[in-house]
Amino acid sequence: MNNIIVNLDGISTEINRSKIPLSKLILDIENPRIQYFLDTRLNDNINQEKIKFALSEGNDQYEKLKEHIESNKGIYEPIWVVPEDDFYKVIEGNTRAFIYEELSEKYANDDNWKTIPSYILPHKIDRKQINFIRLEKHLFGQTPWSAYEKARELYRLHDKEDYSLKRLEQLTKLRASEIQNNIQAYKDMEDQYLKKYNKPAERLKFSYFVEFRKNKELKKLVKKDLLSLFDFCDWVGEGKFRRGEDIRRLPLILKDEQAKQELIDDNFQAALDQLEQKNPAAKSKLYEKIEDVIYGIEKIPFGELEEIKSGMQPGKVDSLIRLYDSLNKILKNIGTIK
Repeated sequence: MNNIIVNLDGISTEINRSKIPLSKLILDIENPRIQYFLDTRLNDNINQEKIKFALSEGNDQYEKLKEHIESNKGIYEPIWVVPEDDFYKVIEGNTRAFIYEELSEKYANDDNWKTIPSYILPHKIDRKQINFIRLEKHLFGQTPWSAYEKARELYRLHDKEDYSLKRLEQLTKLRASEIQNNIQAYKDMEDQYLKKYNKPAERLKFSYFVEFRKNKELKKLVKKDLLSLFDFCDWVGEGKFRRGEDIRRLPLILKDEQAKQELIDDNFQAALDQLEQKNPAAKSKLYEKIEDVIYGIEKIPFGELEEIKSGMQPGKVDSLIRLYDSLNKILKNIGTIK
């Protein structure tokens, strides 16, 4: 057993590095990676076998990780455990611990798989230090949680363990607005969306709700009672959007009655097709940039115009002439002008 001093959440902590028999491990029911799966697929009587099932069935990277560990003949980064009576609870590395158990059955005569490298924390470790380890390893680490799992952990720390936004900013390196949007998007899914559309794959649409919460134009429409979370949930659940990025252009659709009706009757793509007839910028990056150029030209400050007129900005004059020539050529080609 090797003693090591490490800083965990700014606290100098003595830990031990050792190999622990698999029979002494307890998998963690609070593991963020399996919470959604446990909530939606299993009952309240959660035991170790159900946690194992959730680790493999609820993790699309499980087989790849298992193959990697098997080919490497072990893990190079120890799991983290905390003593609990005569056992050790795994607070980071649950999936790897279960993979070791499966491989120990496959290679029953190989002692290499009967113990697992572990960092053993002090018996009375502060819970905040455990949270710190989880965030360090899975928020930006080598095996990051999914966006939904990250948001759930942010929600738990903020709402259940009273972490302030400032504290979460320090721990996660995320801006307060990002943290708030993720927490609110998680609540939207939990409180409304998943109660109606509760198949496990629905959590993959989490990005739709993040886009919904961070879009300033959508927030304005909600305040004006021109959009409700209830309607948005149904549109997502009914498959009207193909990807989260579609939500960024949703305000354009909702501000046009015909396009909005097309969204309701059909889907987002049909609504865009309808809107394109009046506003080509709705579907085209080129025409979106043209709209930006028009807006920018109309807003050129008086002082800047005076500088251009006086000859102080020859480069800008050249740019405007080239713009004029290009537009003139196109309009002649399509017969708009002679």
